[in-house]
Amino acid sequence: MFMTDRRRVLTLLFTVLLVATLSACGSEEGSNGEGLVPGNVALAVAADVVWGPLNIPDDRAAGQVCVNESRFPRSSEIVWRVRVTDPITGQELDDSSTTAQIRLGDGQVLEMRYGPHPRENSTDFFWTTSFDIPQDYPTGTLSWEVTATSGERSGVYTPFNVAPSLLTITDEVLPTIEEG
Repeated sequence: MFMTDRRRVLTLLFTVLLVATLSACGSEEGSNGEGLVPGNVALAVAADVVWGPLNIPDDRAAGQVCVNESRFPRSSEIVWRVRVTDPITGQELDDSSTTAQIRLGDGQVLEMRYGPHPRENSTDFFWTTSFDIPQDYPTGTLSWEVTATSGERSGVYTPFNVAPSLLTITDEVLPTIEEG
């Protein structure tokens, strides 16, 4: 039930962002879209952050991997999932004409890939990238933003600046799982 509520909240958030973007695209000539210049309309970008499988024991993976989270211990894996949409056409943009990247507050830039998810029995397509948190990585808030570019148009997603939901690296360290 909790995941259904979370999914509803994420869907509502994406819809609000899309409506806000489309509302900002109005022209003086009316709301029928005439007079819009595609080069002047930003791309709509929506993102979330989930657990990756790094160092998650098999017996916990099903309930933890790909689950939304904002707090990550050292030695864990942060995964970003992103949708990029053209607000004029409503079409999702793939890697045929678009690029996307995550910029971390520590200066790192992570290139994103577009593809099917999950790998087995794919049910969706979106952009992803991940960050394996080193055991000695500084704790505290880690700021980030997504930038998507398609031709001369771009869009940026920045998470809400609300302390409990900010991406935070904790001082807990996941034990590393030895690969056999």
